[in-house]
Amino acid sequence: MKKITKRGAIMESPLEVFMKKAEIEEKVREILKQITKMPLRDVLSYVVKGEGDSTSLYTFLYENIPSDYYKERFKEFIETEKSHEQKVTEIFKTLYPGEEPKDVPFESWTEIFKEREFKLKTAREYLDILEIAMEYEKLAEEVYLYLEKNIGIPEYKQIFLELANDERDHYNFVLKEYEFYRKIKAEQEFQELIKELMRDKKEKG
Repeated sequence: MKKITKRGAIMESPLEVFMKKAEIEEKVREILKQITKMPLRDVLSYVVKGEGDSTSLYTFLYENIPSDYYKERFKEFIETEKSHEQKVTEIFKTLYPGEEPKDVPFESWTEIFKEREFKLKTAREYLDILEIAMEYEKLAEEVYLYLEKNIGIPEYKQIFLELANDERDHYNFVLKEYEFYRKIKAEQEFQELIKELMRDKKEKG
């Protein structure tokens, strides 16, 4: 249950944090279920689109986050996601010469970005974006593992397995970053709550 302070700060319980992670995993399972029903051509098209969205997401973080260390880390992610998009596009064009990846109607980072108008000025906004990144990376890993299992070309199987490992590394980094800043935010809100309780005690005293 959430504790709401007088100034609107929201304290999250450990159970709610766990539930957020569970929600991400459940959403990934639901989307993956839909993706695996599509023909290979559409799955590859979805992946190309997803890698482009991931590049946009990490570019936004790189351009807006102040820490030099994390800027460089997210810059590495940008280059990795670009290379993923290039590799999958090459596979698509090899398998389907003369065709271009088509637009597959799934929720995208760029659409979410426009809807929520992220500015990255608060810890909550940073955490929201990291939640999206975790969802993207977890889904990307699962899709690549699905492709690795269901494509019959050994060379491509190896490529998809390598891409899945990259996405898992990204997910683990983003998860640690999320946990770190969630604790900071919780500590800040706890300190705010203590201050309010002290003010209440003085007013009643």
